[in-house]
Amino acid sequence: MNVGRILSSPLGLRLMSLVGVVVVWEAFGRLNPRVASYPSEIGAAFVQLGFVDDALVPAFATTLHGLVVGFAIAATLGIAIGFAMGRIRLVDLILDPYVSAFYATPRIALVPLLVLWVGIGFELRVTIVVLSAIFPIIINTYIGAKSVDRELLDAGRAFAANGWQLLTTVVVPGSIPYLFAGLRIGVARALVGIIVAEMTAAVTGTGRLIIQYGRFFETDKLFVPIIILGLFSIALAEVVYFLQRRATPWARVERIR
Repeated sequence: MNVGRILSSPLGLRLMSLVGVVVVWEAFGRLNPRVASYPSEIGAAFVQLGFVDDALVPAFATTLHGLVVGFAIAATLGIAIGFAMGRIRLVDLILDPYVSAFYATPRIALVPLLVLWVGIGFELRVTIVVLSAIFPIIINTYIGAKSVDRELLDAGRAFAANGWQLLTTVVVPGSIPYLFAGLRIGVARALVGIIVAEMTAAVTGTGRLIIQYGRFFETDKLFVPIIILGLFSIALAEVVYFLQRRATPWARVERIR
């Protein structure tokens, strides 16, 4: 086995980079314990939070519940609205100003108003996730529906395909790359949105843990939920890529590097 070839591969380079970062971080953290914690201390904090205090799993489960429910709603509504705007001009003219305005509005600015409307529990998490994820999905799906090859549509009409058949056999397959681009952006924004909501107004969840440990300068514990969220975002991206490869077996799906 060629060790040099393995080390020069993308996976090998990433592993070497990770090892280098951990080593430098460990050395710097031990020399400056008040500035930053270090990996070995963070690992001990992870064991304590996950298996001794039992604080990590319930908080992450609360966050995950709101994220899954909210993103499912956002994906369903976003795809439907995006296709409707892309294929029906009247719907496009009516909804375009609102979609553009809400897409540019910072979600954190809506948190105080949403607290008044839905409270600080599960409903707040779901609402923030929906508002964070739905507009990128709408816009990308809309662009995909508008960008379908006109020659393919003309070919479908030449074979007497009706509107529903054109939608399911031409428009939707041609829009899938754009749709999944919207889902990738939407799931990232949804994760950011739910953490912001929990840090701002919630009494439980992963975001609340970050606020709690940051308030008392417990940097070792503070890094635990942050690192878990980073790893979770990588896992979400892999899930989206997997679904896109299954939905478009004829296309080569490139990761954003």
